[in-house]
This record gives sequence, structure tokens and C-alpha cells, in this order.
Amino acid sequence: MKIIFLENRHKTFFWKKIAQNLSNKHEIHWLIQNKKFLPSNENRIHFIKYPKNNISYNIKNDVEEIIKIDRQINHFQKKDRSYFYYYDEKINDLLLKIEPDIVFGESTAFHELLTINNCKKLNIKYLNPSSSRYPKGRFAFYENDTLKPFEGSKEEMSEYEINQLISEIIEHKTLPDYMKLKKTSLFERLNDKILKIHSYYSGEIFNTPNPIIKLAKERTKKKLLKLWDKLSKPFDLIDANNNLIILYPLQFQPESNIDVWGKKYRDQVKLIKSISDIIPKNSLLLVKPNPKSHYEVDNKLIELINSRKNIIAINKSTNMESILKITNLVITVTGTIAIESIIKNIPVVTLVNTINNKAENCIFIESISKNLPYIIEKIQKNNFPQINHKQKMDFISKLNMISYKGLIGDPFLDKKCISDDNIEDMTVAFNKILKTI
Repeated sequence: MKIIFLENRHKTFFWKKIAQNLSNKHEIHWLIQNKKFLPSNENRIHFIKYPKNNISYNIKNDVEEIIKIDRQINHFQKKDRSYFYYYDEKINDLLLKIEPDIVFGESTAFHELLTINNCKKLNIKYLNPSSSRYPKGRFAFYENDTLKPFEGSKEEMSEYEINQLISEIIEHKTLPDYMKLKKTSLFERLNDKILKIHSYYSGEIFNTPNPIIKLAKERTKKKLLKLWDKLSKPFDLIDANNNLIILYPLQFQPESNIDVWGKKYRDQVKLIKSISDIIPKNSLLLVKPNPKSHYEVDNKLIELINSRKNIIAINKSTNMESILKITNLVITVTGTIAIESIIKNIPVVTLVNTINNKAENCIFIESISKNLPYIIEKIQKNNFPQINHKQKMDFISKLNMISYKGLIGDPFLDKKCISDDNIEDMTVAFNKILKTI
């Protein structure tokens, strides 16, 4: 079987460990965008040479859709778009030449999204192995650029394990693996920055931001987060007794969760405004940034909150457990908060249809304006569905069955992901998937 792995900076070396275990039975190919992250001692490496500027091209709607969600375009002032068309053609040519049975990669960087797009057109299976959030230490193979899981281990958890996890989620004593802060040394961080800067000035200007623009962006981010802290209202002053409390936890950006899987709602300021426009007069919309906030807090969001009495800024360090205790409704695009709300029986709606919507107390809505008033009415009349303990157990069991044992990771941030035990678990999962293709 022919397999392609896509380069994604340091994560490439995680793929390499898995690929080495598969290479005795399968033909492994590598599609490399950034030559600074070539996997050493590997054959069949396909590096796409960096293009020159101002390449002539004919506009294609599918490529333009990818450009709309690109982080370089949206966050780092990238102006040239012609390289998307250059890479689109080169990736298509490589896929036709190699004729892979399957492609593994993320759905984050522009070259990955272009590969997904071409795989769809050529009817090639593309899978994104990514954390399934809960239960911990597990991941799923998601199809293309979606949160739709492919196959699943069908492994069963014991009742004890399920009950233990439910208790930990309710008591806020556990977090998904990816939420835990990873510690890297000053030396490692410095080396990584040098590598990225060298990569940029060696010609990789397509996924790597201009260092000067990046530095300015980081300085602006710090100022905006300080403004947010000044803007945020002390939690104990929120009147939860006389108001319907709606929580929207801001999703980290740039990130696939919102920019790709939830791309319809990637403009979170526009989304928050649309919620604010439609909620009843006795409602408060609490907006809480991610504890590791990145670029999702901007001037437009701060201006919106300053102009609206029904939107309350919550300090990013505020304990989420205390917020959820007064929350009547959680709204999220693709956030992990959906799973936690399901288990805690807090009414939750998602704006993307996922496995979480199999739980009766997690409702997918297609339109804020058309569907949200109906949801709020159900909550006000105490008609929003609740689930019992058995249903919670069934839901956790379902999450376990669509996932596989293994820790997806980036070895720069978490060296546990390339431990012998984890790579063995990952290899087992990959082999199970390959048998189904």
C-alpha cells in the first residue's frame, strides 16, 4: 500500500516514528513543504521547490475558499496569493504521480488544505489523526478537513473507568491532553525561533510569518490582553439571579478547530455580535478568552464589548467551574466545552454538527437568528433536554469506540508522544485503519 505523510514542522518527526514501523509492509512517501523539516534517512521524499513571486494563475473557487481561511493572509499581512495556485498544481501532479492509497496529515497549514482538496477530487482517502479530547490519551482519524471520525477502535471501557471519567469531568479534575501546558526550556525555545527565522530567510515564507510582523503582532497581543483584563467585569458583580446567563468561550486562533472545522464562524466578533443582537433583554452574554489566548482578542472585539451592555468580558484567568455554575446556556462552535457541558447537564448548542450532538442535551443549530430564540425559549420554560447517568455513560462509551489509544503530539512540545510505548500504540491504530482501506 502507498502512503503519503505530510510535513508539519516538528510533527513530521512524530509521523516519522510511526512511518518507520509501517515501512516493512507499506511504501512510504513524504510530501515536504518546509525543507528545514526533512525527515532524515528517508527515501521517497518529495520536496516542492519554493516558488517565485507573481505567478500567473486563473482563479479557482475551491482554492479561493482555502485562501479565505489561511492564517498568513488573516493574521500576518500576507498579500501574495499566487503561491496557492503554484502549490495546488504541484500537489495535484504529485498525487497523480504517486497514486497513494491514503494520505495522513493535519488540516492546518495551507499545503495540507490544498492536499485535502486535491485528494477529494482524486478520490484519495485523507485522514487527520487528532486528539479526540475525551477520554484522555486517545485520538481519532478525522476525514479530510472535518470532525467526522473515520472507523474507530470499537474498544469498550469498563463501567468503573466510565464512571471515574464522568466524576472527574463533573468535579473539573481532568483536562484533555492538549490543554495541559507543556514545558520547554529556554534553550529549546530559542533554538526553535532561530530555526523558524532561518527557515523564513531561506525561502519558506508561506507558512512561516515574517519575523518582524510576528514580533509586532505579539506585542500588540500583549497590549490587547491587558486591555481585556481592564475591561473584564469582576465575576462576583455579575447578576445571575435576574438574568439568563449565556456563555461563549472564545476559541483559540489561529487554530483548525475554528478556522477550518468551524470556518463558517471563524469571525468570532461577527458571531458574538449576532448572538448579542438576538438574545432577550434579561440576558447577559459572557465572553471568556482561552487561558492561553492568542490572536482571538482584537480591537474589534473590545470595541464591540464596550458598545454593548449585554456582553460581559470575563478575565481569562477566571475559573471556568465557577462560571459554569451560573451558566444557563453554553454556545460553542467546536469547543471541548461541549463535552463537559453534556456531562454536567448544562444546556449547550454547537454551531458545527459533530459526534457530540449524539447526546440529547447538546443541540446543533444551523442558524443563530432562526434557531437560538427557540433554544432560549426551551431553557426559560425548563424544557431543554437533560440526560440521565446511563445516557452519560453511553456517550462516553461512544467517544471511546470512535477513538484509538495513543497520544497525538508534537515532539517539540511533548516528548511523551515519541516514547516507545506511545509509538507502539499509534502503530497498532494505524495498522487497524490501513486494513480497512
